[in-house]
Amino acid sequence: MKLIAPLYLLRHGETAWNTERRMQGTRNSDLTERGRAQAQAMGRALRIELGRDPGATIFLRSPLGRAQETSLLVGRELGVDPDVWRDDPRLAELSYGAWEGLSWKEIEVDRPNALADWRADPHGFCPPGGESHADLRRRSEAVLADIIASGTRTVVVGHGVSGAVLRGVNLGLDARAMFVLEKPQDAFFRLTHGTEERILAAFATELTAGVNSD
Repeated sequence: MKLIAPLYLLRHGETAWNTERRMQGTRNSDLTERGRAQAQAMGRALRIELGRDPGATIFLRSPLGRAQETSLLVGRELGVDPDVWRDDPRLAELSYGAWEGLSWKEIEVDRPNALADWRADPHGFCPPGGESHADLRRRSEAVLADIIASGTRTVVVGHGVSGAVLRGVNLGLDARAMFVLEKPQDAFFRLTHGTEERILAAFATELTAGVNSD
């Protein structure tokens, strides 16, 4: 099956834990002022994109708080009712298990080679009590199949790693290539079958120094 109608994939805005470089996973951290500005800017840019081809749109989001907060700010810029958003747990971020809330520096106190081990086996590596990329890929493939089956233009607000895997599935990438995909919070992606376009969302210059962590 091919992705015919475009899929617009947004990552949540910057959070407090992003600035501290902490693993968020299934735990939540609220958007910062910059994160809220990023969400609003993505909403304005998305409004332009959707306005070029008016029509039916499905709005999906992760059930995690930072994605929901972002979706509401985006929706406000689009002028859509908050109730249009449908929560899909398959869009949640990769679970980091016992590592959630910790920085890499804190993680490597107990496991000095954790990041190197993950990079060596991005598909099979699993944080203690968490998920592997293989687990995440399975739910990403399932949600993408449902989006394709709908045949309808779709907007998704999700996360860094889960979004990268969803993009990677569409692009036909292996786990290692997915692992290094950028995860911007000041841009989003327009996906069609086997391709993607990066769309920059301009926002106040004094708020542009973002942090690209999970």
